[in-house]
Amino acid sequence: MDYLPPLVKGNRLEEFFDVKNTLNVTGLDIGGYIRISTKKDSQKTSIENQKKYILEWAGINGYNIVDFYIDVKTGAYSYLRNEMTRLINDISTGRIKGIVSKEISRTSRDILDIIELKRSLVAQGAFFISIKEGYDSRTDDDEFLLVIHAGLAQKERKTTSSRVKITQLIKAKEGKTNVANPAFGYKLSEDGQHLVVNPEQAEVYKLIVDRFLEGWGRLKICKYLNSQGVKTSRGGNNWTTNSIINILINPVYLGVNMYNVTVTVRDSSGKAKRRVRPQEQWIVREDTHPALISRDKFDRIQQLVLDRKEKDNKEWSCTKKYLLSGLLYCSSCGSRLYGGKIPKNKSKGRSKADRTDRDYYFYYFDRKITGACLNKISNYRMEIVDELVMEAIKRFFSNSDLIEEKIRQKQYIYDLKLEKEKKERETVKYKLENIKSAVKKQQLAFEADVITLEEYRSRLNELREHKSSLEKKLLLLEKKLHKFSNTEDRYSEILKKVKCYIHNINSLNYELKEEILRKIISKVIIGDNYNLSFEFTFEE
Repeated sequence: MDYLPPLVKGNRLEEFFDVKNTLNVTGLDIGGYIRISTKKDSQKTSIENQKKYILEWAGINGYNIVDFYIDVKTGAYSYLRNEMTRLINDISTGRIKGIVSKEISRTSRDILDIIELKRSLVAQGAFFISIKEGYDSRTDDDEFLLVIHAGLAQKERKTTSSRVKITQLIKAKEGKTNVANPAFGYKLSEDGQHLVVNPEQAEVYKLIVDRFLEGWGRLKICKYLNSQGVKTSRGGNNWTTNSIINILINPVYLGVNMYNVTVTVRDSSGKAKRRVRPQEQWIVREDTHPALISRDKFDRIQQLVLDRKEKDNKEWSCTKKYLLSGLLYCSSCGSRLYGGKIPKNKSKGRSKADRTDRDYYFYYFDRKITGACLNKISNYRMEIVDELVMEAIKRFFSNSDLIEEKIRQKQYIYDLKLEKEKKERETVKYKLENIKSAVKKQQLAFEADVITLEEYRSRLNELREHKSSLEKKLLLLEKKLHKFSNTEDRYSEILKKVKCYIHNINSLNYELKEEILRKIISKVIIGDNYNLSFEFTFEE
């Protein structure tokens, strides 16, 4: 029988695998990690050189390279790279046991990032090797060597970044561009130093501006562009409301070049976050490239955007009074629906301070921000949706067996294993009855001179000892089953309470309804004609 202390059994702790056990193992399957900063031809050559370097090292040291993971990204943050994510997934599935790179700076040039990467690998029983520095994470328990190597890599990145930054600042002050992917409507000049007009995209930009000034909303513009097969700056035809607003508020279309506006820093969780620099640090140069809009039109658009934003802030609300807030999704585009209210006609003349909930119609709104939603309805009466959801829950739990099953699944409420003890108790009682009968038979046999006094005493002592042993066992079983009986009562009480809640769910107060909903439903999907489907979850 396996014995586990409560600390282990109660917390379901995972088994620890000491990665040091792989130090002397040959033929281990590992992955080769390669990173380059840009897609330039010279960098692409670096990929092949790094592959040859890693393969040669693996052959000499007895490792098997299963796959190469190649990222074209900056060296600052490893979690932002797709291939690094794939590599970590392959480690978690057991496809590879570790990773090797040419040098530490290929994985990351940030101390905290490298340490986090190493620890995440160790937690999964994997290791990290850097060939140039001769570093192996399996022999660096205190991470002292890793901190030194990572510090040098970070210093190198800072030095390189500083040189690049100075060059970019000089270019920006001279009115040259630093962007690799120009804004929609522009392209890079032949020397890559300035923005020039992209005639085809410039016509689309002017169409967007004119339609917006005519009163079209962002969603309507999206739908029109998508229906006409107009390509975005990246070559797709998936225009969104966000892409439209970014185009409308971008001052680049005034012929303005802006640089040094934001900076990337780490937040408390170690993630990269963009922050706005003080305005006196911005570099702004006007007339650096052809403008696609006049100042008057641009200012009118900014005012329209501001007015509509203020209107949205007044009309939209996501407070907790909306029961399905965060749970309701569109069946067509998958976007989340938000709660909101609209004043009734008879209440529009009254001030907001004098209005109550009775003066509003409450809805769940589908804002259709992708422009690709096929559902005809964009707003749903809240009381109808809420009532349909509550009725669906009642129907789902109409079978009492389902509720009982969900409650019985919780081991801390009820333990079905005690059925064994019930059967054993009946067996012990049956044996005690047999002993009583045997005592009487021995007594009758002695009185009839069938057995001697000595035989009678000997057999009677044996029966008494057996009886004493069974009585002790019965006492223990009764105590255990008494506890079982109390737990059964508790289970019955909980079952009764849950059934009552489900049956009267429509009449419960808001807080209780919300608690029940969020314990059993993870998502509600709604379509035209108020068609609903559910994704259930059952939390403790």
